Amino acid sequence: MVKYTDLEQAIQDPSLAIITEDIATQTELSKVYVKYRLLPKKQKRFSNYYSNVFLGQGVPEMYVLVKDRLSADNESPGEWQLPNEKYTVSEPDLYYKEDSFNTGETNICFLLGHSGSGKSRMARTLEGDDIDHIELDDLLLIRDHFTMDALKGYSDMLYSFFNGEGAKYYIGFDERNDIPKEEYEDKVFIDFVRFAMDYAKQHKEKKYIIDGIWIYLYFDDPSVFEDYTVFIKGTSFLKSKVRAMKRELHRDKETLQDRKQMFGREVRNYLLDEDKINSYRSFYGNKPETILREETDEAAKKREDVLNELRSIDKCFVNEDTDGITQIMKRAEANTKLSNWNRLRIVNECKSALSDLSI
Repeated sequence: MVKYTDLEQAIQDPSLAIITEDIATQTELSKVYVKYRLLPKKQKRFSNYYSNVFLGQGVPEMYVLVKDRLSADNESPGEWQLPNEKYTVSEPDLYYKEDSFNTGETNICFLLGHSGSGKSRMARTLEGDDIDHIELDDLLLIRDHFTMDALKGYSDMLYSFFNGEGAKYYIGFDERNDIPKEEYEDKVFIDFVRFAMDYAKQHKEKKYIIDGIWIYLYFDDPSVFEDYTVFIKGTSFLKSKVRAMKRELHRDKETLQDRKQMFGREVRNYLLDEDKINSYRSFYGNKPETILREETDEAAKKREDVLNELRSIDKCFVNEDTDGITQIMKRAEANTKLSNWNRLRIVNECKSALSDLSI
């Protein structure tokens, strides 16, 4: 493959999919990311390599950054009413049945937290070739952004839902705008979550992450998810809102209008969200399978170290450096500070890259 010396050259290559900050709409972002998800593994490696070289982040990380910017709520600080400090103080992140998910005993994880709290970033630390990450926001964007063929490549679970019992929900914004909220939005999330639970049981060979605020908005009883893995971001209402505000500053009027059309039906009040999230935290907080972790600089450093190793694998792959990949694998196998999950992630990625280079 031709080596590129600038970002524009790489973007113009039709065999690659690279997300840049120039993307101005959710529709455009989804189109590029769906293309990335459908690429062969080799082309994903090249896409990530050039994304890291020219943008400093891989394609999945750029997707999260740009999506967060495009999906932030458009409210001003003057509108905020903070009754007490519980809305300003972050809690530790909550991990319920994490080991069960890592070993595959439980193969579906529900990820909760405020918009802007970092749910998508948390999901990225878990993603791999055997994990299907579904963001519930996409249930409201289906026909506008995904053909059935594209949907099949993006998520086998989503494809099965919209090709089966959820076929009535496979509609676009114009159709959805004429349907009362209680006949569409109030049903699609509940129906999909129920479907996802059954689907995961029938497909134990794969893992699934279901990510979105809609979980606690439409399921008042936390015990519904007791048999599954549940992660809850502890980022406070205020901190999440500030992140959203910073991202919102980058949005132009055209993009803002696009977002309003997609999510304009009803934006739930953050303060009500806090009470609902707290009911989940209270339910899972004292269970023996739950681990609470503060977000520390050390934790962030460990995540960055793992990402650097994965980036190095892509760099070695592009340069056909099998010895370099082998050294990365040996280093991971000998690193006692790595969690079992991250060690396996790096080792399996090395094995996959070496296999692809041998073809």
